[in-house]
Amino acid sequence: MLKRGDLGARSQRVTKVIPIASDMDAAGMTRLRVEFEQLAQANDDVVLDLAEVGFLNSSGVGGIVYLYKRLRAAGRTLRLVNVGGQPLQLLSHLRLTDLLAVSTGEA
Repeated sequence: MLKRGDLGARSQRVTKVIPIASDMDAAGMTRLRVEFEQLAQANDDVVLDLAEVGFLNSSGVGGIVYLYKRLRAAGRTLRLVNVGGQPLQLLSHLRLTDLLAVSTGEA
């Protein structure tokens, strides 16, 4: 049973689109770590736009999985858009495309 105001709170959920403008390697994730922590604590769904990401390694994968787990635990979603090249190959190889909402085009 919904309490009064619950529906309004759900309908006000916002999706934040975050363009990632660098590779998601150790150096890039050092810069993104604080932003990912803030996104995990906010009340919004998150879309990461990876159009400018040409390289993704285990540091980047770890950051994505960290954010995904925190958002999912809070009942929110994470989507990755404009994923291509090496990042898409790695996410596919790790079968994260089966877990995460990943698209090669815009949201």
